[in-house]
Amino acid sequence: MIEESEWAHVQRVMGRLRVDTVVIAGAEGGDERIYVNGELVYSGPDSAESRGYWGAKPFIHCNADEDEWQCTHRDGTYLDIDLIQEDYI
Repeated sequence: MIEESEWAHVQRVMGRLRVDTVVIAGAEGGDERIYVNGELVYSGPDSAESRGYWGAKPFIHCNADEDEWQCTHRDGTYLDIDLIQEDYI
């Protein structure tokens, strides 16, 4: 199971990958959460409102697997696992 909190993960991703916006996918189609500058600014379904926070700027999209975070660039390609492992970031 993932032991790192979502907020701590967002902070690491922002610092390591130098982005201000992180989108966390909800479990199995649930609500997504959007963090901008480390603050939760949106929690809800994917919508025009939510896209307004990340649609025109660099962001990282993450979701939680059973035992690790999986993150992608905005183009959908997965990041090298070394970039997001806790001992690396």
